[in-house]
Amino acid sequence: MDETAVATTRGLAQVFDLHALKAFAPGKRVRKMLFKTDQLWSEIACYEPGQSTVMHTHPREEEAIFVLEGTASMLIAGEEVVVPAGSIVKFPQNVPHDVRNLGHERCVIMFVKVNPKILKGGGDG
Repeated sequence: MDETAVATTRGLAQVFDLHALKAFAPGKRVRKMLFKTDQLWSEIACYEPGQSTVMHTHPREEEAIFVLEGTASMLIAGEEVVVPAGSIVKFPQNVPHDVRNLGHERCVIMFVKVNPKILKGGGDG
């Protein structure tokens, strides 16, 4: 993790300027934590062309990935999924996936998932 994002507080809400938070590095993708609360977890990740994440799973959490800029190529449970800017992809828990920027433009994604700490018990309450 590179750093935690700063938000503007508006009453009870926090407002994040995702465009202002974008950052890129030539050696690897840049991740920035937006928030990690008792219930939700969100980050942005910025990819130069050719950068990627490793294949991984989230054993207990569903995940939703928003493509904010560029095009993300993802291998999700063995299926190639190409997700253009302005789209979201949601997949269930424990599904192997990665994110790759195979294009010539930069790619920025944001993900949201349940904080895995609240799912450790496996129950629903």
